[in-house]
Amino acid sequence: MHPSFLPYLQCPKTGSPLTLHADQVDPLGRVVEGYLMTQDGLRYPIHRRVPRFVDQEFYSGSFGYEWLRWPRVQFDSENENGPLAGHTTQMWERITLGEHRDLVGQTLIEFGCGPGRFLDVLRRKGGRAVGIDMSVAVEAAAQNFAHDAEVLIVQGDICNPPFATGAFDGGFTIGVLHHTPAPATGLRQLVRVVKSGGWIGCAVYRKGGFYDLPSVHRYRAFHLRVRRFAGNRFALIYSHVSASLLYPLHVILHRLRLGWLAEFLYRNCFVIVEHPDKTWRALDTFDAITPEIATVHTTEEVESWLVKAGCRDIQVSRWNATALVANKP
Repeated sequence: MHPSFLPYLQCPKTGSPLTLHADQVDPLGRVVEGYLMTQDGLRYPIHRRVPRFVDQEFYSGSFGYEWLRWPRVQFDSENENGPLAGHTTQMWERITLGEHRDLVGQTLIEFGCGPGRFLDVLRRKGGRAVGIDMSVAVEAAAQNFAHDAEVLIVQGDICNPPFATGAFDGGFTIGVLHHTPAPATGLRQLVRVVKSGGWIGCAVYRKGGFYDLPSVHRYRAFHLRVRRFAGNRFALIYSHVSASLLYPLHVILHRLRLGWLAEFLYRNCFVIVEHPDKTWRALDTFDAITPEIATVHTTEEVESWLVKAGCRDIQVSRWNATALVANKP
């Protein structure tokens, strides 16, 4: 971490300021190894440039595995000439209504950053970026931004984040809160760390959407049962089979005017992601069937979280009905 990010951090247990102690510093001035400490002696390690405020992944382990396996697949720089060129930037802009946001000179926070594809969008738009994730996906994120001192990756709990109140110009969380035990708490904490006048974006799984299909529920439940003795092998094999074989069959059935059969199988029998890129299909299939926690929500529910967190000017974004944007008075 670069020392310039120190004012944004605080002890998640006491809320007190932290001091920075460096054992190893890189050529960009970032602390590679060291620790953060409170006046009372509470200490948090910095390891491989990442401040660590949790010492295990808890319920987020599948995401650590996922993002270490596919660390850059969803970055726009990896898709410039493919069928999903620009998809990540377009997704961020539609969810946050950020096409015309001026991020230059601003510091933004992402709750649940994974390997950092949306942090990359912030950097290309001129903003400084802070990402927090509980899983070991922080290792992939730290590597992805190994040469960028304007990015801070933090390993911590988004329901109890180590950030000062009102520290950031804006913040967002995309596809993450529904994987926590307390989505409303996570969103309330996101609002807390954004300054007055800042903006908040939030996207969660929609009730009745793809992640709420009977097929997805069944495969997720099966994976969680077999994970105890097979690890992620079943989910990984199935994800590649679905991406390589089931998706083409799904397309063929539609072309043969058997759409009714394709949709029945899609809803009830097989998890099939409809991305045009095979690697993205495998990644997103794995993402759908492996989480330990995966709740679904309504527009009204997400809106109520934002209202209770003190937000105003709440509106549904252009992504889907459970992607909302608001301002902090």
